[in-house]
Amino acid sequence: MPEADDLREMLGRTIAALGDLVDGRAGPYLALWSHADDVTVMGGFGSYEKGWDRVRQNTEFAASRFRGGVLGGVEEMAVGESGDLAYAVWIERGEVRVEGRDERAPLAVRVTHVFRREDGAWRFIHRHGDAITEIRAADAVLHR
Repeated sequence: MPEADDLREMLGRTIAALGDLVDGRAGPYLALWSHADDVTVMGGFGSYEKGWDRVRQNTEFAASRFRGGVLGGVEEMAVGESGDLAYAVWIERGEVRVEGRDERAPLAVRVTHVFRREDGAWRFIHRHGDAITEIRAADAVLHR
């Protein structure tokens, strides 16, 4: 399989696994990760972690907060690869129910994924996702 097709296949598996994640199941998404000490996540619930065990725990925590969500799809902004590294930048959109809420609500998360080829297969080594999708006032980034 040509490398570009290989990455596209990984992106397809990623989208399917994210559908499971927003429905409360972390397993399929976790199966796509490297188990290396240098993996990192900057999660949509405001946390960040380094190392496989911490990233796994963070992802399981995130999945546990979703109840019956549906990923509607992704808006791809950029995808590329060079050698054994690749990236994808997109907006994830869906409707989710989170703990403490009875109804589904729209979700939009801007995301950057970084992949590394390990033993011939693409694996996640980084995810940064946050729900900020609109321009905000300059002081909104200040810690209060």
